[in-house]
Amino acid sequence: MKTYFSKRHSDALREKKLSVSFPKTLRSSIVRILSQFSDWGGWNGEENLTADETVNKLLTFYGKERLEAFDETNNRVPVYFDAFVKGCYPSEVLDAVEAWFDQSPRKSLECERDLNDCLAMNHSSWRIVAGQAILVDSDYMHTEVRARTLRLLTENQVAGSLEEFQEAIQDLQAGETKDAVVKAHKSVESVMKTALGTAGHLTYGKLLEQLIKSGLIPSYYEEFLTHFEKLALGAVKERNRPGTGDGQGRIPIDVPRSLAEFVINLAGSVNLFIIGRWIEARNVVDNSQDQPSKDSRPSRW
Repeated sequence: MKTYFSKRHSDALREKKLSVSFPKTLRSSIVRILSQFSDWGGWNGEENLTADETVNKLLTFYGKERLEAFDETNNRVPVYFDAFVKGCYPSEVLDAVEAWFDQSPRKSLECERDLNDCLAMNHSSWRIVAGQAILVDSDYMHTEVRARTLRLLTENQVAGSLEEFQEAIQDLQAGETKDAVVKAHKSVESVMKTALGTAGHLTYGKLLEQLIKSGLIPSYYEEFLTHFEKLALGAVKERNRPGTGDGQGRIPIDVPRSLAEFVINLAGSVNLFIIGRWIEARNVVDNSQDQPSKDSRPSRW
């Protein structure tokens, strides 16, 4: 089963590197939106099938016999799904949302859109992308880069790149900035391999060379993409002490968060560009195959 938010980020939450907060009004809105887009059934059509399945998932995830949340008098009491979202710990709200999406309801894409609009309207720093909670420090960068990258990777079934880019964002949220940079770089390499149709162990430089030769990337982009790798790898190649050789020394130096975030956003932009060029090339091929050749066109005579 999937690892939901609270356990995925348990260390960051415990060490207070990550803060989560949801006011009552926002919780109520989340409940209404999830209910609206749930799959309903039963003999009278009034049974929330998605909520039922979500509760079962959460009980297995927490290893409990029943869900509990705070009531109006601040006491922990047994509850069902709606009351759980309204009265559980803030991190558990995101568990519940992710578990809901894990059930793959028919209108999950519409729900994600409405949820994100609601979160933005309530000035929340959280968004739901591909069924997972993502912390965004910049609404613009989330909308224009991270969310579009994740969605485009999902739609085109670029599984390895999607996983690496998601993990890069998650590591950034958890304060693991060096790992975030490494995974962002790997996501670009994976996208390159997908565009080239290769699974070989090629270096970033070789992949870039082949992309340019194939015509997918214009040659005048080479210098920029070379600088991206230097930036990404340069951020994680620092050593604690000069001359220590392999390793970082006894006290590892973290990559500054601002630099890690910049690399991730830049990786997202590079991924968008390469995937866009790849999709354009595929569409050209598909269209040319759909057009009958001159010899195969039926004669008027």
